Amino acid sequence: MQYNGGSGYRDGSRQRTYLPRQQQPAPVRPPRSTPPKKRKRKIVVKPRFFVFLLILVLLIVGLIFGIRAGVQALVNTEATVTYGMIEDVTTVDALVVRNEECVRAEGYGEIEYLVPEMSYVAADTPVLEVYATGYSGDRSQEMDALLTSIVQRQQETVLGTIVNATLEEYNAEIDAQVDAISDAMRGDPAQLDALSTQLTTLMEARQDYIETTTEAQADSTLTQYYANKTQLESQIDAWRTQYRSPGEGLVSFSFDGLEPYLNMDTLDALDAATVKSLLQESNPAVPEELRSQQNLYRLVQPNEWYVAFTTQASQWKIGKGETCAIYFESYEDITYTATVRTLAASGNDLLVVLQMNEDVSPLINARKVRAVIGGRVEGMMVPLSALRTENSQQGVYLADDNTFVPVRVVGQDSKNALVMPLEEGTLTRGDRIRK
Repeated sequence: MQYNGGSGYRDGSRQRTYLPRQQQPAPVRPPRSTPPKKRKRKIVVKPRFFVFLLILVLLIVGLIFGIRAGVQALVNTEATVTYGMIEDVTTVDALVVRNEECVRAEGYGEIEYLVPEMSYVAADTPVLEVYATGYSGDRSQEMDALLTSIVQRQQETVLGTIVNATLEEYNAEIDAQVDAISDAMRGDPAQLDALSTQLTTLMEARQDYIETTTEAQADSTLTQYYANKTQLESQIDAWRTQYRSPGEGLVSFSFDGLEPYLNMDTLDALDAATVKSLLQESNPAVPEELRSQQNLYRLVQPNEWYVAFTTQASQWKIGKGETCAIYFESYEDITYTATVRTLAASGNDLLVVLQMNEDVSPLINARKVRAVIGGRVEGMMVPLSALRTENSQQGVYLADDNTFVPVRVVGQDSKNALVMPLEEGTLTRGDRIRK
């Protein structure tokens, strides 16, 4: 095979040419450069930094207290003592106890009343007369007819001839009393009973005086009339007993049978069981010592009376010596001011006696009443949930130092209570308490 220059062999085949391998140069690494040393920078704290820091601290503190206040608001563990008013009303069945004297007669007989019911009388005023059993009313009728004859005879034959200062004085007093009655009818009808009694007394005194005059005694007809009158009076007096008022007061002729059990002598001896029993009693037994006596009238002191009732000890909030408002069903137009006189506990029951010093006239014949006690009560107000009991004593805990402050609840509703600290100054408006 003939080689043809550099193109190859003649037969057309190519000849591979090998060139000598050249050595590759080693990679050249760049020189390591050392960073230049940094110069330390001096830090200068400017004043506004401290301002920002202070603001940041305040924000953090405020955030903490805000979160605490929010948690307290959500948990609601504290409250503030405020001043408030609560409608606190108690309704009870009660007994009326009056300061009265019951006048009675030994035995029974016919009664003649000399003053009207509800008259206010002075001491020693004739109130009524009792005629013993067996007395005939014929004697009284005969006396009335005789008195009429005497008056007619005096007017026709004697009065025109009697001229003296004493009789004129009687006449003037009688005229003045008639004028006073006329004035009372126009202005103060409450005075009519007393004025009428005084007029009757004056007229009787005038009549007695006329009978003693010389002119009257000189008339033979009148002399006979007077003799008959004396005889009849002796006969009537043998049957009649007059009862005069032992003192001043209101007169009532009504009795309900509870007078022996509810009076000033038994008031301090009342207990819860007795009051409950008397409230249920419809026909009280007459005490043995009074069975032979006849009830005549009651002399009532109008401005001193009481009501007694029982209630649950836990529900009564008014202390002894404190006052409250009270009115009675069927007498709603009159509200009285009552003072707590007695508080006596018996188990869960509490006997309460209230004293009134106002006019008893509307209830002079009332005994069993429905009383509504209370009204608006003002004072320091706390939530009911803040009340705690320690050793049977109610109180509240101060939020600052957890001190227990004993209190007395004077009123409450469904959410709050009005309280009074047992020791003055230990609880004031604005104090924080625990709930």
